[in-house]
Amino acid sequence: MNIDFERLDESRKILYKIADGIDPINNVPISKESFLNDPRVIRSIFFLVDYIESELAKIPRPKRNKFSITKDQKSKVKFPDGDIGINDIANAINEVIDTRIVKRISGMKINKQLKIIGILSEEKTDDGRVRTITNEKSEGYGISSKVRYFDNRQYEQVVFNDIGKSFILENLERIMSFK
Repeated sequence: MNIDFERLDESRKILYKIADGIDPINNVPISKESFLNDPRVIRSIFFLVDYIESELAKIPRPKRNKFSITKDQKSKVKFPDGDIGINDIANAINEVIDTRIVKRISGMKINKQLKIIGILSEEKTDDGRVRTITNEKSEGYGISSKVRYFDNRQYEQVVFNDIGKSFILENLERIMSFK
């Protein structure tokens, strides 16, 4: 029996979102009045998700290959709105690839490659750590730096606007191929 793993895995992801109360089309909560919020429906959908996962786990899989992404998968990437960090970009990309076949991509790997190309830079902090920063080329690629706060601590985060997100997605293979 020939199973289309990508379609089956995509179906699993969609069902999981529905069971979790999220509209898989626009990623907003499903209306409380919807039949999809009935506990009996939710239990049935979770049962299907579990069944699909158990069936996929039974099928022997070859060793995962290095990261790659198809044109079809690229068309399915949905980035969060607004300026986002590199880890959000990596997470959105990893959502559409079959991580049982190919390795996940990390924000750290993408940043490393952008530094090799010269689009990003790094600097040493006073405490001896290295951090990623923007440079004179970054802005032309839709990359900037924003002040953020976490745990009452201020820091600068490298963020990507819509131009930056598109640049990464459209040039991902080329970016990752630099040595």
